This record gives sequence, C-alpha cells and structure tokens, in this order.
Amino acid sequence: MAKQWYQRRVRGVLSRVQTSAGNGFSGVLLAFNMNLEGKLLPYHALASWYIHIVSLAAVLCYGITMYYEFEDSTATVCHVWNLLPSFSSTVGNYTPQRYIWRLLVGISCVMRSLSVWMFYKNLQRFQKQGALLYAFSCLRSLEIFGLFLLTMFASTEVFSLHAFGFSLFFLCSTVNIFAVSRLLHNGVTGSGLINRQTVYFPLIYIVTFFGCFVSYIVHDWYCISGVYTIFGALELIMIFSNILFWTHCDALDWRGYTISIE
Repeated sequence: MAKQWYQRRVRGVLSRVQTSAGNGFSGVLLAFNMNLEGKLLPYHALASWYIHIVSLAAVLCYGITMYYEFEDSTATVCHVWNLLPSFSSTVGNYTPQRYIWRLLVGISCVMRSLSVWMFYKNLQRFQKQGALLYAFSCLRSLEIFGLFLLTMFASTEVFSLHAFGFSLFFLCSTVNIFAVSRLLHNGVTGSGLINRQTVYFPLIYIVTFFGCFVSYIVHDWYCISGVYTIFGALELIMIFSNILFWTHCDALDWRGYTISIE
C-alpha cells in the first residue's frame, strides 16, 4: 500500500506545459496529476515568493556579518577604516552566511525559471517571433545560470567558475534590463501596470556597476579609508536594483494572471 501510494505521488511529474485561457493569456498550465487538480495559483504571488527569498537572504547574510564579523569584514587586506563590508565578501568568506545565501538563491533560481517561460509565452502573445523571441528567452536563462554559478562557487574556492558566472550574470542581466525596459515602455507587458520609471533601472544598474569598479580599483591600489565603504554601498544598490526591477516585471506586472494545475 505504501509503495502504491508513493508511486501515485511520484507520478506528479510535469506532463505538459501549455497556455491557459483567462484574461487573454493566463500563463502556464502545469499538469501534475496530484490532489492539486483544479487549483489556480496567482502567478504574481508565486513570483513574490522567490523575490522575497532573495531579499531575505541578502538582509540576513549582511546582518549576520555586520553583527558578528564587523571589524574583520571592514578592515580588508589594507586594514583601513571602513563602515560597510562588501556583500561579495559577506557571502563568500563567512559561514553560515555562505550556505544561507547558496540555499535560498538556489531555491529562487528554480522558481525564476518559471518566469522565463512566462516571458517567452508573453512575447508570443505580442507576436514577437523568430530570433528575438529565442534571444530574450536564452538571455534570461543564461542570467539565471550565471547567478547560480556565481552563488555556488566562491572566488576562494573555484575562481574560474566564479569569474565566469559573474561575467555571464552581469552581461546577461544588463542586456536583459535594457531590453525588457524597452519592451515594457512600449507596452509589451502582462497586465499593463507599467510606468515610465522603469526606464531608470538600466541607468542605475550601469552607473552603480562602474562606481563599484572604480571604487574597488582605488581601494585596491591606494588603500584609502572609506573607499571600501563606497564600494560596499554601491554593490548593495546594484543588487537591490536588480531585485526591484524583476519585482516590477515578475510580481507587479503579472498581477491577475494565474497558473492552473490540472
């Protein structure tokens, strides 16, 4: 009996993915053959979960480091005065922050994969066919994959994979933010809940990245007090600007859309 019950549960494998009617387009139909049949899950609520997971991981890891490792994390190799540690050192050099970040970001990467499919189907809805359709979908998939590599392999463990993951994530996320902002600005959206402020996200993202680059070089070469604090602050702005952008795209703009499980 136990074996049969387990086998019935195991049959809850993704059997088909298709669009479901509702509001012209209602996202993704996932058939699991489980007791969830007939349930409707609000997509914006699901998207909010993975966004909140990443935000929680960032705040939790940074808070632990500030409380327990403040002096060590802000002194750096230069041993100069600073107010803030960098987020990369927080999740890369200290435990349990490293494992909290990996666990929660790993979970969010799985959940974010669903948003790739939602975005792909929405572009189909607006008849964005051909190379453009596949390019956007591939870019978002590569961004998630880069984030996964960047998170799972610290620079002190496997530097080559960490560097590759960072490069892939930054390149794809930058192109994605610019391209998706343009699409949103032109009305290629889920529910139409778009405002013109979306176009400022790419500018913030690029400016903070180059600010991080310059402040890190100045700190590394000259060991000036306080410069590492600027680097840490800009790094946080860049991280949360990415989170806020996808909050707008995946949680707010898809309000009213559902995932139907049959």
